Amino acid sequence: MLRVVIIGAGAQGREVLEILRHQAQTQSDIQALGFIDDDIKLRSHTIDGAPILGTFDWFQGVDRGEVAVICASGFPETRKHLADRAAAIGLRFANAISPVAYVSPNAVMGEGVVIYQNGSAARGAFIGDHSIINIGAIVSHDTKLGSYATLNPGVNLAGNISVGEGCYLGIGCSVIQGINIGAWTTIGAGAAVVSDIPANVIAVGVPARVIKTIEKGSHEQSTGPAGK
Repeated sequence: MLRVVIIGAGAQGREVLEILRHQAQTQSDIQALGFIDDDIKLRSHTIDGAPILGTFDWFQGVDRGEVAVICASGFPETRKHLADRAAAIGLRFANAISPVAYVSPNAVMGEGVVIYQNGSAARGAFIGDHSIINIGAIVSHDTKLGSYATLNPGVNLAGNISVGEGCYLGIGCSVIQGINIGAWTTIGAGAAVVSDIPANVIAVGVPARVIKTIEKGSHEQSTGPAGK
């Protein structure tokens, strides 16, 4: 039995819970135990019928070999922060893959990955650790998605694309084949990426153009409670 704890009780956590419950309908050896969140106001609460188990301190009282975790935040920086905390105390990670998503048997999947309904990863795709493929987002053949990357609903990635670590791709944006997007870059909603985009920038529009450089090191700031 894979017993999964969701780290983060915000909107993303609730959606992960729903995916895990859907998985359990066809995969009887998986069980969602509840949430961990550093917001002490949530203690003794339940969300969608699942309990708030406590803060990170809860893990001190359990056999960490008996549980796996998923870091549930829509923001790459927060997800990295939570994953680093979990790894530091020896926790292992689970994936939440909707039964109505498509993942090619020839795709390579990392750990801590979340794939929503109608998301897809085609043949030869590489899905990095703790990345998110949201509703209807497409990762085509031989495309590499770096760790902590977030594809929002309806993102379309053509083949042979490289999306760097921590990238955040807005709803409905599209990227043509062979493009490289540097680490920790944000692509705006509805953008059309037709040329390479460097690291640590914000790019928007059709075609996508860089409008802002993100100050180096800003991704490493403290993220506080688990949040969304």
